[in-house]
Amino acid sequence: MAAPDIRRAWNLAQSPPPMCSIPEGFFKMGCETGRDDEKPVHRVWVDAFKLAAFQTTNAQYARFLDAMGHAPPALWNDPDFNDPDQPVVAVSWFEAAAYCHWLSERSQQTFRLPTEAEWERAARGDQQGELYPWGNCQPEDVPNYANRWKSGPEKVGLHAPNLYGLFNLGDNVH
Repeated sequence: MAAPDIRRAWNLAQSPPPMCSIPEGFFKMGCETGRDDEKPVHRVWVDAFKLAAFQTTNAQYARFLDAMGHAPPALWNDPDFNDPDQPVVAVSWFEAAAYCHWLSERSQQTFRLPTEAEWERAARGDQQGELYPWGNCQPEDVPNYANRWKSGPEKVGLHAPNLYGLFNLGDNVH
């Protein structure tokens, strides 16, 4: 099934998100040419875990807001950021953790936010020594880069997943 078909089926079924298994193992975390808080590159062990294949969409987050009576995040009504298939933006760590708790109770499965090391291992997609999940080319050199994000984030799952089956961890939104 193609990525948009998986995304559409997930939204329509209102089921828990499709999950990808990230294997345990060592990886090199950080970047020598990055910000000071990314240095030095160091070897880190991460236990196996699962991560949602897609970023949480506005449509999924809306179900949480409706069920819990929470106020929407900033930019919720901004036309550049409120397409149902775009990733939800401007959510605090606490709001994201509350969403995971709600989703866990609703689905009888356990959902949580990844640690920084888990996120970086997953985003790298088992690429070792590369600057980005897509390799060492600069973002501006990625095909069609100049035409992306002109008026807000792209819909989730539009481009190929990384080697772990995850979409948009290295691009789209922070």
